[in-house]
Amino acid sequence: MTLSWLAFGILAAGAGGFAAWIYVRRELPIPRRGLLSTIRGTILVLVLLLLWDPRLPGGPRSGSGDGGWVLLDASASMSAVAPQGDTDWASALERAAELAGEGGQILLFGEVPRIVQLDSLGSVLPEESASRLTPALARAAEAGARSVHVLSDLRFDDPVEAEISSGRSPFEVEIERIGEPVRNVGIARFELSPRAESGQPLLVDVALFSEETDAGDTLRVEVWEEERLVASVGLLPVEPGLLATATIRLPPPRDTGWLRYRLLVSLPGDSFAPDDTKSAFTEVDPADGGLVLLSLVPDWEPRFLLPVLSQITGLDASGFLRLSGDRYLRLGAGADVGPPAAEAEVREALAEADIVILHGLGAGVPAWVTETLADAPRTIVFPADPDGARASGVEVLPPLDGEWYATPDLPPSALAASLAGADLTGLPPLTNILPRQTPSTAPTPIPLQRQGIGAAEAGLVLDENQGRRRAVVLASGFWRWAFREGPDREAYRRLWAGVSGWLLASAPQEGIRTVGPAQRVWSAHDPMEWRAPGLIGADLGLTLAVGDSVVMDTTVVVDGAGLARTRPLPVAEYSYRITRVGEEGSLGNGRVESEGHSLELLNQAADISFSGSDEADGGPANRAAGPPLRTHPAPYLLILVLLSSEWIGRRRGGLR
Repeated sequence: MTLSWLAFGILAAGAGGFAAWIYVRRELPIPRRGLLSTIRGTILVLVLLLLWDPRLPGGPRSGSGDGGWVLLDASASMSAVAPQGDTDWASALERAAELAGEGGQILLFGEVPRIVQLDSLGSVLPEESASRLTPALARAAEAGARSVHVLSDLRFDDPVEAEISSGRSPFEVEIERIGEPVRNVGIARFELSPRAESGQPLLVDVALFSEETDAGDTLRVEVWEEERLVASVGLLPVEPGLLATATIRLPPPRDTGWLRYRLLVSLPGDSFAPDDTKSAFTEVDPADGGLVLLSLVPDWEPRFLLPVLSQITGLDASGFLRLSGDRYLRLGAGADVGPPAAEAEVREALAEADIVILHGLGAGVPAWVTETLADAPRTIVFPADPDGARASGVEVLPPLDGEWYATPDLPPSALAASLAGADLTGLPPLTNILPRQTPSTAPTPIPLQRQGIGAAEAGLVLDENQGRRRAVVLASGFWRWAFREGPDREAYRRLWAGVSGWLLASAPQEGIRTVGPAQRVWSAHDPMEWRAPGLIGADLGLTLAVGDSVVMDTTVVVDGAGLARTRPLPVAEYSYRITRVGEEGSLGNGRVESEGHSLELLNQAADISFSGSDEADGGPANRAAGPPLRTHPAPYLLILVLLSSEWIGRRRGGLR
């Protein structure tokens, strides 16, 4: 007996003893209490057995009699053309059919593994956007496979995890490489600014990868503006695993509005086409306005807030941090940072903004800042002290210390629909609460409690006066919600989706259309997202067409984050039109593209050692191994029957 099973025996004996002690010492003496304690002990032992999860004897529940499985890589890289003219996929199908004919079960793997029958294998195409072997090994283990034969070009997205998983698997893993290194050039990156000005040249950044190139080869790069070739350059190939980068200067755009640019790369004898083309859109001479943030004190909040608001609303975003004198640092990443801006530029940007965000407003700020606040129709204000809150129209008392937490039960408010799907329990605390001098009769959208108990204070105030809308934030530290992935970041996004939606729903905003795609170019494997700030919970009519042919005419519902989603679409360029169900007029229209660009060949063939666990060497334990216990329904049914029997026995004996 192994140490693991010895520990199980000790725990099982303890579980039986605990059940007997409960009925002998803790319960009233009733007839048949010995039987009831036996039932209770059996239930506990079964639960322990499920946690131990031993493998059942008798072989696999599916597949061949000898338990052999064929794991077939169905990722896009398998469509590469071999030097002899056949694709790697054709060779893999032939080999898979040969192995399956010997009694193997075929499991396709890519993003998600799936079983396929041999007679339908010919209708399958290698279209998966990733090659993940680890889930496929786990699926085979779940089904009780005794041996696994992997057919792949080894361009795995999870080589390290796959090697670890194979070492822990209760079977032997045999790997067979299909195909050889292929001659190829592909696009790793194509970056184009989403905004451009007519009469000004454009700069695009490209990064290429290549494989099996020869001395003297040239990677030909072409950039097209709609149907016009605007640049053609040659780059030298690089070794596999490296990137050839370049910045290409393009002539000024010929038109205004949204323009589509395409990057094409070519290499004589290229054997893989899906990575040769990539698209991007830029808006030429966009309307003035957008989001402008002015931070008067250094803090983390603008770092997280500005990109979230830009993504939610679809508006162009810019930010400034006040330095000494009349100098202001541009906020952003990369080229957006730039040299310090003068006060005149900042004032002009704030005056033309659709939404103004003032962070750190307090005593001693320049007079023109408070004048901007008074004139702006839509603002978000983060007061630094009571003077800043008073300038925002909210009378407050000195700040309160301590840690303040959002209450999970929110009252009805303009943000309730947006925050309804957010998990507010366990969010990081907020600090420096500015309590309102006179409690408002209107419910606060974000009630806060010190240490999660006691009287609630408002973390945020929404104020509407004479057509102007203003969100005044009376707490610090919201950025902590966005610091971690998961429910906290989702709550942060939903909060500001609700605030921006409330601001954009004001009457002065009716002429500005912000409903549209979250991005203009999508992968054909991903669902599409559509931004609709200010329309949370609304039904939108969405029509997508290719030329004059309508391919989708559906109704979507805007969720609490201000987003609507549609299924992935085949590779094509689409025109869209968005309306509100039951209303006339369009909320947005334009073009989007679904592309089939693949980075599969960017992954180099894995050089890893596949093996099985110590029990996968053909010993008796391996030959008798079947599926894990947790995959069989019998233990769960038996536990339910025993629980019901114990409950009935207790009720008849007078116990609760």
